[in-house]
Amino acid sequence: MNKRGMSPIISTVLLICAAALLAVVILAWSGVFSRGIMASAEKTSEKMSACESQTNLNIKHACTREDSITVMVESLGSKQVNGLIIRVIGSSGGYQEDIEIEMNVADLKRFDIEKQDVGDITKIEILPKVDIQGKIEICGIKDSETNIPEC
Repeated sequence: MNKRGMSPIISTVLLICAAALLAVVILAWSGVFSRGIMASAEKTSEKMSACESQTNLNIKHACTREDSITVMVESLGSKQVNGLIIRVIGSSGGYQEDIEIEMNVADLKRFDIEKQDVGDITKIEILPKVDIQGKIEICGIKDSETNIPEC
C-alpha cells in the first residue's frame, strides 16, 4: 500500500492559519458593530444633553376663552428651540398642537390655539423640539400648567 497523507506539520500550520483568519474576521465584524453602538450612544447622549440641560421652557401664563386657549411660553435655556408641541389635557380626553416656530434664548411668545371639546381643561404641557445634528428631535415635557383660568 502506497498511500501518502499530509504531514502533521503541514496540517498544524493549516489549522493555525484557519484559526488566525477566523479571528481576523471576528475582530473586523466586532469593530463595525461596536462603532455602530458608539455612534448610537453618542447621538442619544447629545439628545439628552440638549433636552435636559440646554433647553428650558416655562409657561408664563395660560388661560382659556370660549373658542381658544392662550399660552405664553418663555425660553430660558441656552439652545434654540425649533418648534413646540402643546398638549391640552381635559377631563374627557386630550389633544396636541404642533407649532413650527423658532424660539431663541430669552424669547417670550404667545400662542393662541383652537379649543377642542375635551371637557374641563385640567393640564397644559409643552414639549420643545430641538435640532440635533441636522435632525429635529422632540424632548420630554419641560413645563406644565394645571391651574388654567378663563382669560
